[in-house]
Amino acid sequence: MVVADGAGGQSGGAEAATMAVELVHQKANELHDASSCVALLQSMDQAVCKDRVVGETTCAVAVVTRASVYGASVGDSGVWVINKSGLINLTERQSSKPFIGSGSALPSHFEHQITQGDSLLLATDGLLKYSGPERIVAVCRSVAPFDVPGKLVELVRYPSGALPDDVTLIFAYEPK
Repeated sequence: MVVADGAGGQSGGAEAATMAVELVHQKANELHDASSCVALLQSMDQAVCKDRVVGETTCAVAVVTRASVYGASVGDSGVWVINKSGLINLTERQSSKPFIGSGSALPSHFEHQITQGDSLLLATDGLLKYSGPERIVAVCRSVAPFDVPGKLVELVRYPSGALPDDVTLIFAYEPK
């Protein structure tokens, strides 16, 4: 799974995010552990940097197996495990800058053992920055899994209907 969010305030962010997602798609079969995810983000950083049309982006990659989740991230997109105890922010140690495409991004890796009942949330800062963790966890625990993405977006929607920032998310859960 992957989320990417183009860096605001500069041109080419959307193109950089699209390029990041495409690179993960192309290399997905090579992601065997957290270090291979870090290596992918490092090579992605160089590839995006060399493309003069694209800007910079965040990127969070998570690979889920039967027993664990592992991956790597750069920027302010995040990967959380939500369980009975609350949340575990797998990306809390990541570097918020420099972004993918700067040529000097510093990807951070993560690994976590999955237990029954764990849910996984990958999200951009449009959700994570504009809503508190307690509210996000409450939604993930209180509504039907298929309704979670829509309800999470509603947490940050203004009364006018606009959003404060782009919101991209993936919510994965184990059916009961």
